[in-house]
Amino acid sequence: MSNELHRPITAPPIHALAALAAIVLDGVFGVVEIVNPLSLVLTSLGLGALGFLSTTFVQRFLARDAWGESVAKGLVMGIVAGVPYPVVGTAIGVPLLAWAGLHQWVRLPAGGNNRLIDRAASSRPKLNDRSSNDE
Repeated sequence: MSNELHRPITAPPIHALAALAAIVLDGVFGVVEIVNPLSLVLTSLGLGALGFLSTTFVQRFLARDAWGESVAKGLVMGIVAGVPYPVVGTAIGVPLLAWAGLHQWVRLPAGGNNRLIDRAASSRPKLNDRSSNDE
């Protein structure tokens, strides 16, 4: 048997933190539309830039993608975050975040997250096991 786990769910295209950033940035549009609808263009450009930068840096430094891939993913998520409707980022971000969560959940090993702790706990005598105490 190999140590490689069968993964029925492929890895998501972006890191979960980048998907969460798109959802959070999308929530800003609801506030801006209520407070000052005329500043929508500036807000759209600003949130698009924040979406681009956050996704690019998350992909580069957390997901360890190459710079080209990181910038491309940042550009797509920046456009998604910059669309001036408070639904688009959520509609794209929630499935990506769920995909990342499912991928991580399915990837967990059967014996637990930390095999060293599992091994140490299994080699320790149980409380009602008196064979190790010769009193």
